Amino acid sequence: MRLTKALVAAATVVVAATALVGCTDAEDIDGGAPQIGALDEKVVDVQAEPGSVEGYAGALDDSEVTRCESADGALQVAGTVTNPEPDAQDYRVYVSAMDGGDTAGLVQVDVTGVGAGETAEWSTEMAIGGEGLECVLRVERFAPQG
Repeated sequence: MRLTKALVAAATVVVAATALVGCTDAEDIDGGAPQIGALDEKVVDVQAEPGSVEGYAGALDDSEVTRCESADGALQVAGTVTNPEPDAQDYRVYVSAMDGGDTAGLVQVDVTGVGAGETAEWSTEMAIGGEGLECVLRVERFAPQG
């Protein structure tokens, strides 16, 4: 009975490890930069790693995308953030340009000094072409850093 349980446990570990390896890019295994998508043109303009500000709060509900369209050979993205906090806050908005399941671009936009209850606009563009790109946000809110 113990041998059977041990064999089942070992088989489960092998299956789980195989599944995890199947979800990893070869570049990740070799320690190289991960691939971000299948498009020929990719844009990555990020100065700070997501989640790197101590005490940040996820703030997707504070944000709205007001524009996400291809124009003049670039993806033009704009939006707003509204601060619900009683004190001024800074925002870090990460905009991902998605082509189906592939990330075609990733850009960071910093919005600083948004007063209590105030709304601030932000905008960016990515030098990528293509129709049907979707804009997906990750938004972080935090107290001003200095």
